[in-house]
Amino acid sequence: MKGKMLLILLLGMAMAGYANAGTRFHFGKVNATGITAPASQDTIFIPGDSLNGTTNNGLLEATINGDTTTSGARVNPNRVYALYEGQIYYQFAILQVTDPNGTLSIVGVPNPKDPSATEKPMILMVPTSGVDLNANQVYGSVNIDNVYWSAMQLDGYRNWDLFQLGTMNQLPQRLTVNNCVFEFAYGSLFTANVSYIGGWPYGASFFIKNSYFRNLMDASQWWSSRVISCKEPTDTLWIENSTFTTGGLLFLQQNELTDFTYINHNTIVNNRKYWLLSPYRHVAYIANNIFINQNWVGEDTNVTNSGQDPDKAYMSTINIDTLNSPWQLQHNGLVVNPQYMINGDTTNVSSALALNKLKIFVADNINYYSPSLISGYYNSSTYELATNPRTGAAFNALPSYLTWAGDTLTPFPIHNVPGMWMNSRTQALFKAYSPANGGGFVEYHDSTEDPGTKTPGIQDPSVVVPLMAEWNQNQWGDPRFATSPNITGSPYIYGDYTATTVPGLVNGVPSDTITQTDPGVQVGITNFWDFTENFGQSSHISDIDGYPIGSLIWSKTAMANYNPAMALQDVENKYQSLTPVLSRPTVANSFALSQNYPNPFNPTTQIAYSVPEKGANVTLAVYNVLGEKVATLFEGHQAGGEHFATFNGARLASGVYFYRLQAGSVNITKKMMMIK
Repeated sequence: MKGKMLLILLLGMAMAGYANAGTRFHFGKVNATGITAPASQDTIFIPGDSLNGTTNNGLLEATINGDTTTSGARVNPNRVYALYEGQIYYQFAILQVTDPNGTLSIVGVPNPKDPSATEKPMILMVPTSGVDLNANQVYGSVNIDNVYWSAMQLDGYRNWDLFQLGTMNQLPQRLTVNNCVFEFAYGSLFTANVSYIGGWPYGASFFIKNSYFRNLMDASQWWSSRVISCKEPTDTLWIENSTFTTGGLLFLQQNELTDFTYINHNTIVNNRKYWLLSPYRHVAYIANNIFINQNWVGEDTNVTNSGQDPDKAYMSTINIDTLNSPWQLQHNGLVVNPQYMINGDTTNVSSALALNKLKIFVADNINYYSPSLISGYYNSSTYELATNPRTGAAFNALPSYLTWAGDTLTPFPIHNVPGMWMNSRTQALFKAYSPANGGGFVEYHDSTEDPGTKTPGIQDPSVVVPLMAEWNQNQWGDPRFATSPNITGSPYIYGDYTATTVPGLVNGVPSDTITQTDPGVQVGITNFWDFTENFGQSSHISDIDGYPIGSLIWSKTAMANYNPAMALQDVENKYQSLTPVLSRPTVANSFALSQNYPNPFNPTTQIAYSVPEKGANVTLAVYNVLGEKVATLFEGHQAGGEHFATFNGARLASGVYFYRLQAGSVNITKKMMMIK
């Protein structure tokens, strides 16, 4: 077996060059010319390097950026850029892609020349000539599958964003991340705000699945270290079977409606602020998740009055607000999706957003706080003030010295520690609009028990809790803690918090600090359980689908058996069994066929399609490029609504296939690609 490698190649020489020449790391020749291919070729295979290779440095961005016609258009708008497993891709320049009608797809695939190498392709960013990289910029949709991407450059620099996303055609765009590892984040990994390159303001969809977002900590503030930032009305936020550690404001949506939210089987560990900011949801399923020490830094009136919650309430793990109140629309800046505006009037919205029409289902979640954090910080006299030093009156609370709200008579008590599950407004909505009262707000089987993850939320509490406390009190302006401790260099972080090493195995043992000279080194990660940490658990089983609560990526058995196409159906079935509300707010009035997911795939993929309310006789079949039918996925009468089918191409060759939905005069066809 192999292990994790130190990525400062020839460390002494590289560091000497960095120090003496005043330049940043430079690993040999950089390719200026990428790989070209005719438009008919759906995939370009890009070779990488070994750990100390220099042949293909920069070939990734050279190929992607250069894949255009003389007019600047993409040669093939939906081309897949395939990276080989077991190889490293040194990125020397940002991606700059203008593809508003297509999708930038970067996908890790097996290397036919080295089939034993199964580690995710690793993208590592290297500044050149003393210049750090800016954010990758993409106009169009993005798909990243089976890739490890470090958002910290090898010199330690982190740009505010890893990707900035924009559009040029006023059409919805889509981000899909599947089976990936992202390490580090300063601002946002993916930002679609209009303040950058135009953002995605036309009802974007976000799909994060089967991935691990590791060490998102930015020690300079509470609010950064985000996975997604999109301050626009959103069609879909889909977060499934993923893990997030030490983040800040994980999913930043602010005063905008998300039409469909699906948060299922995730694990969120030591998130210092809010995992999900916006309280505006039309349909929201939040099920089977583990929250460990969520919003652990607390709040005071300066924070609440600064507008994190529309009503200046304390933020809670589950936070829901009303949608169709004229006051909200006119004064709180709430923006709804265009389909809910009447005659384009943002202050006059459809009755579909009435409170008794919303569907909010919160079920089988665990919201847990480490006892060592409560006793060692929240209730510790080391960090509390017994008396107010300004007045001499009893204080008995953690102190805040922030003056954001204009009141300078500090200190103020810090509240909401540990962070509450539901604030008072959210509790009132769940009560007033429960199924018993004719609404669709349901909470079911949530727990505060210890989830018992194999790696605890706080490792080495005697060391970590004081570091957390001192760092946080420094953020609160506490004069007793004027110096911020090195929290990113502590066991608070799951790894070593440096881009100069990559995860892997040495003689079968996970490691973060193995040098290049160690024997049997496996550079990179094949399985998530190859990390030094493991957030799997087996004691708490979902009442909804029978799987362990939390992210399933840590279990070989769970991952092998988990059927994502059925997972949403399981959640909807449970919701429907608890309430008479329909499982969808509306049923499609026409046929629809969605793009398969994942795409490319190996060897299975899911296909979603919709049938009108009255139902119909339909056929869903798959064809090869010769027009020969290779599979029939469904044939017969089907009730109205959304349906899912799974295609397994294990017995077929790699290549392009077509899937077709037929019903009477309706004939809808889409293309997909299988890469083995």
